[in-house]
Amino acid sequence: MNTPTVKLTEEQIEAKATELTEREKVKITPLVFIQDDEQIVGYIREPNRLVKMRAVDKLAESLTLAGEMILLSCLIAGESDKRILSESEEHTNIYIGACLSVTALINVSANQYKKK
Repeated sequence: MNTPTVKLTEEQIEAKATELTEREKVKITPLVFIQDDEQIVGYIREPNRLVKMRAVDKLAESLTLAGEMILLSCLIAGESDKRILSESEEHTNIYIGACLSVTALINVSANQYKKK
């Protein structure tokens, strides 16, 4: 995806995520960042069990490294703004923001059993 010159509406972003969800057969979550008044949109697949387990293990070491693992494993690069994965210094804030944002895709259930 090239750098868009027109900002997408929330409805357009959600419609694209829905289209990708149907195509990929897995839930797709959009990532939206604004830098220098430019919109940066990406789409990320719901991580599978193995990616989630590795990310949980990695969280003990580093939040950003866990997020990076998820981002690199699950971002739909062909449908996402190329600046998200850019190694250019000017896009570092976007990359780190994406790494931190995707950690929210990891949800675990807590045991509610209480021994009497």
